Amino acid sequence: MSTATLVFAILPVAALFAGSYFLMHRQLNKRALLVALGEAVVLTLLAALWFGSLGHGGWVLVFGLVGVLVSGAERGLRFALLRSAKGPELTEFLIGVARYLAAGALLSWRLT
Repeated sequence: MSTATLVFAILPVAALFAGSYFLMHRQLNKRALLVALGEAVVLTLLAALWFGSLGHGGWVLVFGLVGVLVSGAERGLRFALLRSAKGPELTEFLIGVARYLAAGALLSWRLT
């Protein structure tokens, strides 16, 4: 995969992550943009490795599991599930997983 392909795959994912951050927090600063960009770079490199060597199938499972790991770590999955099944923690967790699934769909489209 060329560098240009990776850069053009990183940009929409970074925009997705920055947009989801803005929708959840109603603010967007330089630090949030840098975090979104860094997260997009790492996820795009993982996707390039997945699609370049292991194939195209199973990306929903891979990006779903990565979303669960990241969102669970960000929000304390055990705390969110034990505290309440309807609370804002669980909603933010599910939005985080959906964000990674959407990023996986974008990367599947851009890298395959």
